[in-house]
Amino acid sequence: MMTNKDTQLIPKWKKEVVIDTLYHHSDLSVESISYQVDMSMTQVQSIIDKMTKNDALDVLVSHSKTPVEKIMTRSVVSLESGKTVYDASKIMTKKRVGCLVVTSKGKPLGIVTKGDIVKGVSKSDISFKNRNLGEFATRPLIYASSRQTVEEVADLMIKNKIRKLPILQQGKVVGIVTATDLAMFLSPTRRPGLTDSVLHAITREKSRKK
Repeated sequence: MMTNKDTQLIPKWKKEVVIDTLYHHSDLSVESISYQVDMSMTQVQSIIDKMTKNDALDVLVSHSKTPVEKIMTRSVVSLESGKTVYDASKIMTKKRVGCLVVTSKGKPLGIVTKGDIVKGVSKSDISFKNRNLGEFATRPLIYASSRQTVEEVADLMIKNKIRKLPILQQGKVVGIVTATDLAMFLSPTRRPGLTDSVLHAITREKSRKK
């Protein structure tokens, strides 16, 4: 194991190589890595963020044509538009899901997330026990086809700044892709904590190119 005295003599580019090795091939925390290379946690985290972005982009390119049905969650909760926001809140809590698809006569109409409900409660004086779900839902529903690729779905989520995307087949909801699903698929190391940072890294990169 190198001492702080040893690492002080190592050029920065070599320290980055060490950080890369420790990050991808050990369970050391950022704090522990920063101690090993004698750099601040902020500097180490910045280098790791760049590696995460590059890893994510590489994986996106190499797996861009993977069908979205390979990564989507097939269990989707739905509720008719005639129900109330309170009904939606109860069923999401019971099913332990972060969103549900709002339907009208069985056809997808919109989507409601827990975040929507939390924001709605803080902004509205109307009792959610009586608030119509169809009026409250985010509409029109943004969705992808089960025939589309992971790359197309990622672009759609980034373009519309959404973290949950229903997947339709012949007009019926057959699954849903979340930011976590996408990030876990794109994370080549499957290292804990990457699920959000991977998608954010891709978003920043694509925004600069537009």
